Order: sequence, then structure tokens, then C-alpha cells
Amino acid sequence: MVDGKWNITMKTPMGEKAGVLDLKTEGSALTGSLFNAEHHAAISDGKVMGNQLSWSAKITEPMKLNFKFTATVEADRISGAAKHLLGKATFTGTRA
Repeated sequence: MVDGKWNITMKTPMGEKAGVLDLKTEGSALTGSLFNAEHHAAISDGKVMGNQLSWSAKITEPMKLNFKFTATVEADRISGAAKHLLGKATFTGTRA
């Protein structure tokens, strides 16, 4: 089950960033948001195929960046990567 809140830690060039991933599925569609102390980004183009997830998100601060996320859910754990213009950031997390 993918739905619910996930506490994640993303490894970025500026250090590790903690955040919350809030996911909701409807059939093969994935919606929700990703937020932390500095950002709130709505999920777009979200898809679910079994335990594999993919979605896009945008931030505007400290710079405009578009992210393409891929993730795998295994029981109460989630892991994946976010590709963006400056490279790739990996993340891991657990169900909140």
C-alpha cells in the first residue's frame, strides 16, 4: 500500500534534507505532495505500477528546478531518486 505519509531523507549537494511525502493512489494514478521546512511541491504526472512509482514536482526556491522522481515501496519503506537539471538526488524513507 502506497497511500499515506512517508518521512523521507534526501541526499542533496547541500547535505541531507528531511521532508514528508504525502501520497494518494487512485487506480494507477498517483497524487499528493512533498514538503519540508522550506518547500511545498505538488506531485504531477504521478503513476503507480505495482510497487514502482514515478512522478514530477517543481520548486521555485532557492532556484527553479523540475524533478522527475522514481521510487520503490517495500512494506513500510520507500526509496528512490529525483533527477533534475543539476544531477540526481537519492532518498530513503519510512511510513510515518
